[in-house]
Amino acid sequence: MSGLRESKKAATRSALARAAAELALREGSEGLTVAAIATAAGVSPRTFHNYFASREEALLEFISERIQTLVAGLAEVPAELSLLDAVEHLVVRNLQADDSEINSFGTLFRLSEIMEILSPAPGKPELNTVLDPLMPSLRPRFPELSDFEAAVAMQIIAAAIRTALEWHYSSPVPQDPAEGIALVHRACEMVRLRG
Repeated sequence: MSGLRESKKAATRSALARAAAELALREGSEGLTVAAIATAAGVSPRTFHNYFASREEALLEFISERIQTLVAGLAEVPAELSLLDAVEHLVVRNLQADDSEINSFGTLFRLSEIMEILSPAPGKPELNTVLDPLMPSLRPRFPELSDFEAAVAMQIIAAAIRTALEWHYSSPVPQDPAEGIALVHRACEMVRLRG
């Protein structure tokens, strides 16, 4: 019985985190309230507080879940790929498997910006909320890069990918994953040409 209870708790926690992300994307930081998150997840505000201390914590949970999924996916990327090719491969695979905007790399960046508004940390760019947890997984794959070079490369690659995904998700619904993939390839090609 305890296994079922734990599964239900995990499902509720995940539903609350996802509701926070969806509300943040749709309503911005102003519409992200505990009451709104609880309503969107179909629970009471009291239940929300059984799982999270704040709206920021719920949003951070969603971001963390998505980053863990990306890190797990990185293990399946061929080891011989360059840093740019590895990230491009991961993003394209993500678009092929799940083209929903909520699960995209671009969404992670937008949610990080909202987190910055909700709880600003002086001097820390919002991209780092997403990129910092990925670095320990990337570093062993690219030992030829210094920490500084890896950080700069990831910032450049992330900006290019983010722009491509924002263009893709701003196109009329339904979006064609093939068009999003083509934009990602074009953005990465521009980084290669500038490198």
